[in-house]
Amino acid sequence: MTHTTTRRTASARGSVARRALLLACAALLPVSLLVTAPTAALAAAPQKVTVTPSVGTDRVVSVAVACTGSRACAGSLGLKLSTGGSKTVKYEAKARGSKTLKWTLTAAQYRALTARGSATLTVTGKATKPSKASFTQRATLKPAAAQLSVRGTSYTVPQSRKFELSLKCAAAGGCTASVQLARGGSVLVTRSVQLKQGTHAVAMQLTAAQYGALTEKPAAYALTVRETKPAATQRTTALTLARPATTPEPEPEAPVRTASKAYVERNWTPAAVDTCPVALHESYQTIGPDGKIYPTWHPAQVTDPATGRLCSFGHEHGADPRSSNIFDWVAAFYAPSDLAAGEPVGIPFGYTSEELENYGHEHGGMAMRHEDNAGHKVFVANGVKMLDADRNWLRDAAGNQVLCDVLIKQHQGSWSADATSNNAHESEFAARCTDGTELITSILTRFGNANEMFGTCAPDEPIPTVGSVLPAGDGGRRIIPTTDCVRANPTDWTLYELWESDSKITTADGTVLAAFDPWFGIRNPSRVYDRAASTATTNAISRPLDFAWYSDRPATDYLWAGLAGTERFDYADPRSPFNGAQRDFYLGELQLASGAAQSGIVYSDPYGGSARADRTVGAIRQLIRPGSVLGEVQLSRQKFDAKADFGKNNGVHAPN
Repeated sequence: MTHTTTRRTASARGSVARRALLLACAALLPVSLLVTAPTAALAAAPQKVTVTPSVGTDRVVSVAVACTGSRACAGSLGLKLSTGGSKTVKYEAKARGSKTLKWTLTAAQYRALTARGSATLTVTGKATKPSKASFTQRATLKPAAAQLSVRGTSYTVPQSRKFELSLKCAAAGGCTASVQLARGGSVLVTRSVQLKQGTHAVAMQLTAAQYGALTEKPAAYALTVRETKPAATQRTTALTLARPATTPEPEPEAPVRTASKAYVERNWTPAAVDTCPVALHESYQTIGPDGKIYPTWHPAQVTDPATGRLCSFGHEHGADPRSSNIFDWVAAFYAPSDLAAGEPVGIPFGYTSEELENYGHEHGGMAMRHEDNAGHKVFVANGVKMLDADRNWLRDAAGNQVLCDVLIKQHQGSWSADATSNNAHESEFAARCTDGTELITSILTRFGNANEMFGTCAPDEPIPTVGSVLPAGDGGRRIIPTTDCVRANPTDWTLYELWESDSKITTADGTVLAAFDPWFGIRNPSRVYDRAASTATTNAISRPLDFAWYSDRPATDYLWAGLAGTERFDYADPRSPFNGAQRDFYLGELQLASGAAQSGIVYSDPYGGSARADRTVGAIRQLIRPGSVLGEVQLSRQKFDAKADFGKNNGVHAPN
């Protein structure tokens, strides 16, 4: 009896000691919570939840779950903000491991938080492993405070056109940001900075045209600082810039702009059902690196300023490039050196094809390639967590996870017979990563060989086609649905169109400076290749929409559901679910070699070959700056926009 009492007393003393230890650990974290199972299971299930107390402009609320015991932990967390918004997330953590959970607030939820200045986050947890337990914790969240500040707001710009912007970083661990100078909505200068704690001078270089717009009287400019480290914040400060007081110089004449072929000859022509005027579409323009006017991205539906009513262009160009973290950086790269104040910047559609003509006239023997306006599509991926070939997170020397922002413009028409034989399609691929990797390229990407495609039912068997005079590829392929395959089994996977690229920037001797291979999928193309109807001189296509009304085995599943009972209509009708607007994409290889020029700038032919340090006629400027990690590392492929539909309730229809 005495022996039993002694054991219980020792057990009680151990329990009290463990409780004291856990409470002491919890006290060290002001917004953390130590979660335990009931007393009987105390030693088996300690779990700790830590809430990051600030929310940046990326709108991400971070909650970390640590499993501090010798057994794995699992459960769910209910997150609720006092200013509006809730989310439930599940977690699993290995023994003595941790799991970071992220909740991205909507724009409205973030606005409510910033308007109030703070909010209470209630965390309601339910642990299911190694034992069941419930817990509730409250933490105060505040909008992240900017750590970079502008120390001076009035600057005199000397004749060198360079002025030193004074920035102060208050963060002990340093600041990383993008600094953008703009006027009247037009971006003039964009700089990426990595600063240690303290005050620094950052050089801002104006172009000759921008300097010519200055006068001795100070003029208002906007300086936007977008921080990514230590937290995502954005702050805009008003600056005044002026020239030194000197004898007045004549102002430079505004540059005369000519229109590209993409703008004049390959621009949009409205269909009968489209309600926006041509002039409104032509107003969406940008100035390319060659100083010419190009069409660029626009929404599928806009308000016509002439009528005040919503109108539709009938086609779409994918994701809004302005939603990309690197849009300003990429747009500034494509802007010409003589860009005048107020001129538009953006992603030029058709620039590579324009240079192909110049290059072909100079070198001869190159087939021209101009593509339709509607086929230009934009893809955006922000903060991509890079995975190696074994699907482990890539980390830099300091142990930080390597993240990449990617912005792509790919021409991918899915309504005509063009891609059944033509393999070269205009691509603009840009990436910037936290390890220092920077890449901006414009090429005609060859998706496999010309006059060859692959079908969805037999993706490894080439199907010969005819009519293309484009050069052979060096990798990749175009997998296009075929009539026989889809008719035999009309499903989402037989209709899925997938273009696999294998893009490279190489020197004349074949040295690879950059290699990247995004894939692009279409879940509802408006064409299928018709092998039976093709001839020795033509490539025939059929319309998947028509399968719904075949008398023999009409298609009724997937996108065809409900169509059989309707009156037959044309493939270009906005009622058709086959408009090519349901698209996804994959990121894979991203390898950069150190053989580029010290500036990172090389000039290649329009197909990415013959790269050299100096520019020749028709050559295209490419930016290649290897980082500390993404050199020759093999990466895993990741899929994005799996459920994206860019043609939903906005008037989009084939051809698109």
